[in-house]
Amino acid sequence: MSSGWIKLHRQLLDWEWYDDINTSRLFVHLMLTANHKDNKWRGIVIKRGSRLTSLDKLSSETSLSVSKIRTAIKKLISTSEITSKSHSQHTVFTMINYDMYQDDDKQNDKPATNESQTNNKRIATNKNDKNVNNEKNDKKDIVAKAPKRFTPPTDIETVSYFEEKGSTASEAEKFWFFYDSKNWMVGKSKMKRWQSAASGWIKRNKTESKDIMQISNDSDWHLQDQGF
Repeated sequence: MSSGWIKLHRQLLDWEWYDDINTSRLFVHLMLTANHKDNKWRGIVIKRGSRLTSLDKLSSETSLSVSKIRTAIKKLISTSEITSKSHSQHTVFTMINYDMYQDDDKQNDKPATNESQTNNKRIATNKNDKNVNNEKNDKKDIVAKAPKRFTPPTDIETVSYFEEKGSTASEAEKFWFFYDSKNWMVGKSKMKRWQSAASGWIKRNKTESKDIMQISNDSDWHLQDQGF
């Protein structure tokens, strides 16, 4: 992993997260440790520009806390720098523009076409534009009519949602692992919106906490009545 090198353009100085030390550190670390070619690990395909790891592992490698790692990841996802896909105990992080950052800068060896060939191609292209546009419109209609396919949330997305709703990261992890073990099924049906299930989970957890507090208070009053 420590052999070889990567390209780092000076335009990084103008990047919006450059002066955010934790976020830029994690970004460069992922660039350094991402696969430079497709690979497989225990049946999981790790594509070029991707890295299979965990928050704890990234924390250990960068000396940043898990909380800081999670915050940096949320920022990088929000500006489409990376994507994340969670598996049972690991997450695959993918650098969206890895090929652009690490391209080979190979020169185009094909000879330039002459002007007549170019003109002929333009004529042929113009004739086909209408048909291509019609095909695209037909495909859009099909896509619009097709039901949306459920996509499970990543652990990062789950934690973010729970914290926004006033819950905790530990509850988010319990929720994620519970439904991941059930293949994101609700009864015998596939889950449609994980946010709705998460809201229900948070609401039930708050209700149970209130009930426990009430029982505890009632017990205290009872002990006081008994002279304890």
